[in-house]
Amino acid sequence: MTAARDTLDNRVVVVADADGARGADLARAMAAVHAVVVLTGEDADALGALAAELVDAGTRVAVFTGDAASEDGRAALVELVNELFGPRS
Repeated sequence: MTAARDTLDNRVVVVADADGARGADLARAMAAVHAVVVLTGEDADALGALAAELVDAGTRVAVFTGDAASEDGRAALVELVNELFGPRS
């Protein structure tokens, strides 16, 4: 049996609806365990403010503004993550 992990060791975590309260709380929780956080949502101002907060705390952050639930949005999000952080193997 393996020990429980208390860190995500810079793994990339995409947080949907990070422009809302629950999404922002989840993003903060992921940052607290050392994840790289990709914030998604449609409110650019809210995402920018949260990104600044997380960066100030030492978290690597990317922001995707748009509809990640649409087919085109998902494709653009995957492209952004791969461009910034490389494809996962």
